[in-house]
Amino acid sequence: MNAHAGARVFAARPWLIVAGIALCLPSSPLLGQQAPAASSCASVPAFQHTDQLLKQNHYEEAQSALAVLYSCPNLSPLETFNIGWFYGRAHNFEKAIAIFQSVSPDIPDLPTHQYAIGLSQFELGDYKSAASTLKELQAKGSLTADAVNLLGVSYSKLGQYQDAYAVFAEELRRDPSDLDASFNLITLLADAGHFADAVGIASQAIAAFPGNPDLLAARGAASMLLGKIGEAHDDFAAAVRLSPGKGSLQFLLALSDYKRGDYDASVASLRTAIQSGVADSDLHYLLAECLLKLSPTKPQDAIAELDRAIALNSESVSARSLRGKLYLEENRPQDAVVDLQLAHRVDPASRSATYNLARAYTATGKPDQAKQLYLQLNKESVDSVSELSDRKLKEALSTGTGK
Repeated sequence: MNAHAGARVFAARPWLIVAGIALCLPSSPLLGQQAPAASSCASVPAFQHTDQLLKQNHYEEAQSALAVLYSCPNLSPLETFNIGWFYGRAHNFEKAIAIFQSVSPDIPDLPTHQYAIGLSQFELGDYKSAASTLKELQAKGSLTADAVNLLGVSYSKLGQYQDAYAVFAEELRRDPSDLDASFNLITLLADAGHFADAVGIASQAIAAFPGNPDLLAARGAASMLLGKIGEAHDDFAAAVRLSPGKGSLQFLLALSDYKRGDYDASVASLRTAIQSGVADSDLHYLLAECLLKLSPTKPQDAIAELDRAIALNSESVSARSLRGKLYLEENRPQDAVVDLQLAHRVDPASRSATYNLARAYTATGKPDQAKQLYLQLNKESVDSVSELSDRKLKEALSTGTGK
């Protein structure tokens, strides 16, 4: 199987509860025993305080607290390992690796220890070392499900797609209920253009997890990329019924109607979602596109929806690009430049933002700046809806639908 070098994969779960080692939980080995009196400064409350800082994303404060903990005398090997794990959660992966390597590889056990090192290496972008670390565990038959998925992701990052496929496929044969492996394999197949196979894997996963809306969305996304929009619509509708509050699912459902030219249905579902309280910038953007399809000579209603989209997300590239384009058509080039400059700054790769900004520069008497932007473009069509829908479909295929 061939896949392009930029393949997206369902990332291994970073720095969560692995083999019961996360602190401040009943399953934590540290909380399951009394810390030695000689290392009383590394008390459970001290770890709990650090855990709270990390949950609040106060990484610098957490690292300061960890430095104090690490200086405590007579730390047990398990306490030391847990400090390393917390450094990983604080995104200081170099320090985490150094601490893990300072204690015996059987602390708290070999699979957990090696997974922690491999995950740190992965987070540092050293995929070759991560794969090597995890292959040692694989040779010993000691890979946990998390380690299996991290190994497969590492292979994919290295461009070793056949190896990645073999890892994920074997894991699913061993444990068909491994949700991460299912998403990983779906993504790998979709990135390789094997959308029918991606649909098949998604169907197997849905049989194991019939109430999972993200799996339905992934299968729907693969079906849409196969051109089977009706099947995609059915999956997106089922996903919305399971999780109506997710804006991304509502977007995909409306997108399937948009793609088959049923703009009235798309408008109806978008307005229902918005009126139900789903606050999502992309819903207002897509509604604006639908309104333009239905009434191309009446842009004001579309602009009003784009205003709402931008109020929810001031850096929405799609909404800024479309509003800038409409401002140009209304002979408001200066307003267009403001929107399009911001859109281009947020996403320089957006062809729609680049093309329309070049037009706006031409309209405001800046031909040299316009020429520089035109040179970045080729003859392919420029379409904001396609840009956003491609991103949404990739998200559904790789990491679930998020919101």
